[in-house]
Amino acid sequence: MNIFLNLIERLREPSSWGGIAVLLTVFGLSQDQAGAVTELLTAAAATASIFMHEKGRR
Repeated sequence: MNIFLNLIERLREPSSWGGIAVLLTVFGLSQDQAGAVTELLTAAAATASIFMHEKGRR
């Protein structure tokens, strides 16, 4: 579970999204495809954030 929380923390950082975009481009996805994948990842992170507790509140 700690690994999942660490991953979520990293995904909240803007530099992580930049890194994801670069990796997608390196692996041969077009700009449109990379944008679609990034949007799906953003939606998944937003959905996960609805169910996560904020720091200091449990």
